[in-house]
Amino acid sequence: MGCGGSKRQAQSTQCANGHVTVNSRVQTQYTRAEGGDDQWYQGTIKAVYADGTVKILYDDGDKWTGHAGSVWLLQAGPPMGAPMGAPMEGGQVYQAQPIQAQVIQAQVVG
Repeated sequence: MGCGGSKRQAQSTQCANGHVTVNSRVQTQYTRAEGGDDQWYQGTIKAVYADGTVKILYDDGDKWTGHAGSVWLLQAGPPMGAPMGAPMEGGQVYQAQPIQAQVIQAQVVG
């Protein structure tokens, strides 16, 4: 017999850019498709479930439980394709710097 409605917890689960555990610092984007503002919001993982979902307590006090595939670890930097100005840990803002590529020619001798 189960406990009716309670989810089985897990130690960790795969997220968008690694693995999350309880107390991992993360960010998610509240997309316009979801009725949001396309902004990134930071929070802390409060529970990890065996079905691949997580519970987040956001820094602004909001809570969310959903699939971990939509969650990005903060220490790994901004998500791929994140817009300029995407927030990171500690209130820092992601700003990309252009990189000048150089062609390097190598030759095997001998």
